[in-house]
Amino acid sequence: MPLDTIGEGFYPVEGSGLMLHVCPTAIVRAPALHVWNLVTTPDELARWSATRIVEAPGRPLDGGDRLVLGAGPGHRMRVVFDVREAAAPRHLALRIHLPFAVVNDEVIEIVPLDEHSSRVTFT
Repeated sequence: MPLDTIGEGFYPVEGSGLMLHVCPTAIVRAPALHVWNLVTTPDELARWSATRIVEAPGRPLDGGDRLVLGAGPGHRMRVVFDVREAAAPRHLALRIHLPFAVVNDEVIEIVPLDEHSSRVTFT
């Protein structure tokens, strides 16, 4: 299929057909710093994601850190977050190792809109 006939968000992947690329974005009623704390404080992240901490630094996540969470039935499945970059309170780049050898490079962008709300985008 010629590249110019592929719809926006679709990219050819050699040997595997097409891949859909989406960037979920939400406006939340929370200051950027509060959102940042929810995604970088291990206890908070485990609480809202219904997981259990297996290994974590005793402080908010920063570049080079590793967070290991137990997920699923009995919290036996491991989800590993390797923090590639952290620029509070706006940019968090992660490599996430999920069960079944799935690896996801994730970037969370947090943009303050006013003192009470933020735009959060996952790419």
